[in-house]
Amino acid sequence: MPAYLRVVAVLKSWSEHRALRAARRSADEQLLTSRLPSPRLAWRVAELTGSEHRVELGRALTDVVHSADERLLPNAKPLNRGAVRVCRAQLLELAACLFDAERPVTPRGVLLVEHLLRDGALYGPGNLRAQLADIQDEL
Repeated sequence: MPAYLRVVAVLKSWSEHRALRAARRSADEQLLTSRLPSPRLAWRVAELTGSEHRVELGRALTDVVHSADERLLPNAKPLNRGAVRVCRAQLLELAACLFDAERPVTPRGVLLVEHLLRDGALYGPGNLRAQLADIQDEL
């Protein structure tokens, strides 16, 4: 295969990846604003509530709890270690809920967990306990 065709193939896959990310963002916004997901968004609901994604989020939550341990030195993440230590039980309960494949979860709740892990009260000032209570209510 000529080099220019390989470049075109890479660019095509990159643009497809960007289009998928944009579609996910749009679907996520719609899922967060509405209580009843549209049948049009069934593909995103399946992605969010799938067992693989749930296990990934559960592991991320347990990693956050482990990183906040007072016996360990802080790492590169700007983690609000004090708030995480205070809410350790709630975070582990949330992780257990995600790990339990028998228990159904809502896509909105999963999106709130993603938001918490990405830029929520784990990393700065904010009421982590209230945010966790909201997530528990949604899941």
